[in-house]
Amino acid sequence: MKALEHELTHSQNPQVTLETTLNSIFPQSTEESSILRTKRILGETAKALSDEQISCIVTEFQFLINSWLDEFEKEIFSGSTLRQVLNEK
Repeated sequence: MKALEHELTHSQNPQVTLETTLNSIFPQSTEESSILRTKRILGETAKALSDEQISCIVTEFQFLINSWLDEFEKEIFSGSTLRQVLNEK
């Protein structure tokens, strides 16, 4: 439990902390659950795609989302990301 508290208080990315915590409580393959979750969301469209294709799509979208968020944060915080702003304090 102390390791979990340490992880929660010292992590810089809340999403990573949440995923780490959930994975420690409910161990499972994150990639597999991501593929299954994506298939469920896509519905009929997913039937035409392989697991590898879905994994690539998820990875590409995550990259785009992270890039867009970084750009947005840089506009808001004068050229710095939120992580950089928080580390400066």
